[in-house]
Amino acid sequence: MNYIDAVNFIHSIPKFRRPLGNVQLTKLLNLLGNPQKNMCFIHIAGTNGKGSTAAMTAEILTRSGYKTGLFTSPFLEVFNDRIRINGEFISNDDLASYASRVRNVMETSSAYVSEFAFVTAVAFLYFYEKKCDFVVLEVGMGGAMDATNVIDKSIVSVICRLGLDHTQYLGGTIEEITLEKCGIIRQNGIIISYPNEAVKHIIRNVAKQKNAKLIFAETASAIKNGFIYKNKKYPLSLKGSYQPQNAAVVIEIIDAMRGKGIKIPETAVNDGLAQVKWKARFEFVTDKIIIDGCHNIDGIRALKKSLLELKHDIILLIAMMEDKDYNSCIREIASAAKTVIATELDIPRCLKAEKIAEIIRSINIPVIVNTNPENALNQAIKTAESNICHNSGIVCVCGSLFLAGEIRKNFS
Repeated sequence: MNYIDAVNFIHSIPKFRRPLGNVQLTKLLNLLGNPQKNMCFIHIAGTNGKGSTAAMTAEILTRSGYKTGLFTSPFLEVFNDRIRINGEFISNDDLASYASRVRNVMETSSAYVSEFAFVTAVAFLYFYEKKCDFVVLEVGMGGAMDATNVIDKSIVSVICRLGLDHTQYLGGTIEEITLEKCGIIRQNGIIISYPNEAVKHIIRNVAKQKNAKLIFAETASAIKNGFIYKNKKYPLSLKGSYQPQNAAVVIEIIDAMRGKGIKIPETAVNDGLAQVKWKARFEFVTDKIIIDGCHNIDGIRALKKSLLELKHDIILLIAMMEDKDYNSCIREIASAAKTVIATELDIPRCLKAEKIAEIIRSINIPVIVNTNPENALNQAIKTAESNICHNSGIVCVCGSLFLAGEIRKNFS
């Protein structure tokens, strides 16, 4: 397979395959030599913030001199961005080669797995053969049943901010979702958690059952271009009112690793936090355009708080998927906008722009329907520069990582 063939093949694999769980993936990895058994993982779950937390952790470890793999999902602009070493995407040739090898083993042994599990196997084999010192491993969805949870152990398990998302798969309550995320906690391991006040007791109970050392991150305070944590100042390149608390989780991850004898210089921590980049998370791609891939109610609320702190008129460009809590999300974020541009994507499960507009009209906020995302962006920019906005408005693209990726390509 060449690169295009490999990506097309991956996307042709069913997203879910029976039997559910990791039995087939375990079989596949065993036939590949169990690369996951010979690597050191930082395993990160959560509803919101896990990508940013993973990026910060990987950046610090890379700057500490370690060869660091980073596995995240979904991809934003190109498929390769899901699998990185020291910030570099897997090459087209390597992706094609490793996907071909995994496909051959899967098909000849009938160890058929889901799309995400297949990509996980590709990443494990790639990281192992490239001799990564550490792999920062982001859970795809949930925890206990996730393909990444096929690993036997981790240096530290991490639970980021928890909220309601993927409720059709993980459970309809925050308690059920928390239990699923806690499935990554290892027997006698170390677990670092975002404060998660509402479900602290559940995390404590699971940690106790697993005899795991549990550390909750304390409150971080934002300052200009950084934050204060435990009376110490740190720089932070990532914008958004929610990022200092994610960074506090990262500080606890680093401290836990140091406690295991892993050398991580303070200069690497400061430089990593000051220089880390993570696209489409309250990212200013220009001084007047923000892209944020939030797509659940907790992420939307965090975005709204960050937007209100800017004290500018906001022109919202939004698309959403039908399988999200779109009604609540649209109403929440639209209330921060001067005007909304509703758009849609050529994806079967994408919500129609007119449906978004109906919801926004019901709360008496001006809305324009433009079904072409590129044209919608230009319309949003013109609206922000018009006389309806005081001192020129700011465009915020949000509601879907698919929309974020589509718009982000214009600024790469």
